[in-house]
Amino acid sequence: MKHLLFLALPLALFASVNEPMRWEWQTGYRNDDLHWHLVNPGDGDELTYSERFRNLQFWENALAIRVIYRDIAVFVRGAGAFGNGPLKQSFANLPFTSEEPRLNFSTGIWTMEGWGYFGYAVNLTADRLYKVILVPFVGCSVNYEHLDRHGSHTATGTAVNADTYAMTSMLPGAEKITTYGPLLGGFFLIQPRGYLQFEAGYAYHRLHLRFKTRIETETSLFNAGTLLSQSSASDTLTVKDGSNLGHSGWIRLDALPTLDWRCGLFAQIQYFASRVLDVTLQDKTNNTSTPQKYKARWTAISGGATLSRTF
Repeated sequence: MKHLLFLALPLALFASVNEPMRWEWQTGYRNDDLHWHLVNPGDGDELTYSERFRNLQFWENALAIRVIYRDIAVFVRGAGAFGNGPLKQSFANLPFTSEEPRLNFSTGIWTMEGWGYFGYAVNLTADRLYKVILVPFVGCSVNYEHLDRHGSHTATGTAVNADTYAMTSMLPGAEKITTYGPLLGGFFLIQPRGYLQFEAGYAYHRLHLRFKTRIETETSLFNAGTLLSQSSASDTLTVKDGSNLGHSGWIRLDALPTLDWRCGLFAQIQYFASRVLDVTLQDKTNNTSTPQKYKARWTAISGGATLSRTF
């Protein structure tokens, strides 16, 4: 503790960056792309199942608090969003057909996310009219997505050992995705003559993944219009893993009309990719377990307006 106080004393004496506590409100548009799939274990890695949410559209709002006191930067942000978009579901390597059934669903989605970090502000242009400030930081983040898939849909086609098949897919309950973990990054603050402020930053995430979904199907085989057989399955999938990677980057431009008020525009992109994970698909209807390999990736692009004030 004595050593820490000894190091902190000169930093406090020569601190050159101070920003009063500022509350920020952000609102805007967000677009997500989420894709996950399963493959059979083995050298061939044959695809068995896939879900693609390609154009999830949200209205997102966020509230943030930031302060820099004697070069120590603190930032906390919470956000929520509501939206919808299409889901493309596809099956492969089915025993009753050589085709790959594809079905389309509509979805309703809501999300929550939070950020928090501590940083150290370094004034690179001390005693000059304009400012360039570098803030490296460490912190943590959490993101949660709740996806409701609506209705049931049926695919038909040519069957093996029968004339045709009819496969009805149902997606009961919600698909839930949670990522959380530490982050490391930094950003630049540039203030040319005090009327504008430009910010650009990047963060690297080490993420824990929690994923849960449920899939129900009913398959009928026909010969000359006569029902030959009918089967159903109710599969649940739970994924837990603690070694996945994520990246975030953002830019923003603020006008400084007064010392207290700021307004501007922002843009942000976030990307997450899981490892290839060994999972088990549990069929509760037939009481069977099927080993699979799981892979997921998620991209979120957002942009909008900001308004902030000191308190």
